[in-house]
Amino acid sequence: MSISTYRWTVSEPRPRAWMNFAKGVAIAMVVLYHVTLYLQHAGIMGLPSRMKLVLELFPMPVFFLIAGLFGARAATWSLGNLWRRRLLPVLYLYIVWSVIRFGFYLLIPGLSGELGELPASNPISLALILIWPSSSYWFIYALAVFAFAAWALHKLPPVVHVVLAALLSSAVTAGLVNSGNIGWNRVGALYVFYAFGVLYAPRVFDAVAKVSVQRTLLAAAALAASAAILFLLPTRWVPFLVLLGQASAVALGILLSAYLARLRMLSFVSTMGAESLQIYLLHLFVIVPVAGLLGLALGGVHRGVGIAIQFGLVAFAIVASLLLSKLTTKVRWLYVPPIIKRKRATAAAGVPASAGTTDSVGTTDAPTNPDGRTTAVTTPRTIARDKEIST
Repeated sequence: MSISTYRWTVSEPRPRAWMNFAKGVAIAMVVLYHVTLYLQHAGIMGLPSRMKLVLELFPMPVFFLIAGLFGARAATWSLGNLWRRRLLPVLYLYIVWSVIRFGFYLLIPGLSGELGELPASNPISLALILIWPSSSYWFIYALAVFAFAAWALHKLPPVVHVVLAALLSSAVTAGLVNSGNIGWNRVGALYVFYAFGVLYAPRVFDAVAKVSVQRTLLAAAALAASAAILFLLPTRWVPFLVLLGQASAVALGILLSAYLARLRMLSFVSTMGAESLQIYLLHLFVIVPVAGLLGLALGGVHRGVGIAIQFGLVAFAIVASLLLSKLTTKVRWLYVPPIIKRKRATAAAGVPASAGTTDSVGTTDAPTNPDGRTTAVTTPRTIARDKEIST
């Protein structure tokens, strides 16, 4: 390899580096999606509103696919083990940040944390979070639902499991099934990607290892066709069309990530991917008040100016979220359930350590990564480094 090539690329990228890169692209698209919604709500028009149909194709499907890749082992655990090592940590995270969100909007009057649902400051919205997930943190809730569903259905033949999930997804995206709640609708629409990751992880890793220009171009053609149809025509009601667009977007995104993760100049994308959970949890606390202030200060502006404001706010929200992440991850309980230390007498008696319990120094194998990976955590900085959405 020449010196010039070495300067531009990483000669030996980290194993499965494509995951962080794909998540970095996905979280940037999530932030763009929310910036678009809240600026429009404030009267600042940027990208066409139908653009959200395209922005919905990649981020959440790829996050759930990656989460599923690390969920196969959990499907064979006992229910108690599943609760300690998967469900409890994720539900804890969901509840803690839902309470923080409620307090934020309660203390700052005039802000609307939800568009089209109960106001975020409404106590009813907080009381119902375990049965009526909020549109802010529904993703965290979905991870718990998906982990339990994959565990409960793990004895089904993989093909049957995925086909049933695909039918449910198509029914939701085509409007044939509607729960009346954004969170539950997206749970139904996106479980297929988590299930596919759980059941076909080896095939996904093998496909990425055998990435080729031909496969990448094929995925690009499928995405271009489906995205054009969805964007230009009112065809969302067509069964399986959205699912096809999502699947092709995920395939293309993963294949491109396998190439682009090697570029040094794009290393910041992988950094965003590694911190994607924190960005996901924190970015609305930046976007909502800033969008409100911009709406009051500027009112209606030319669409070109609106687009510039849109992308400027995306960059600001990501940087601000990363800075807030450095502060919040110093407070361990914001991300990880309080550890109940076992008595030393238990260890002295020769009782074997069970999964999900802690040792004398307070480490735990409960997953701090909602993508399903279990990580022993001893310091808040380790939490910040290891925690990944796969948000």
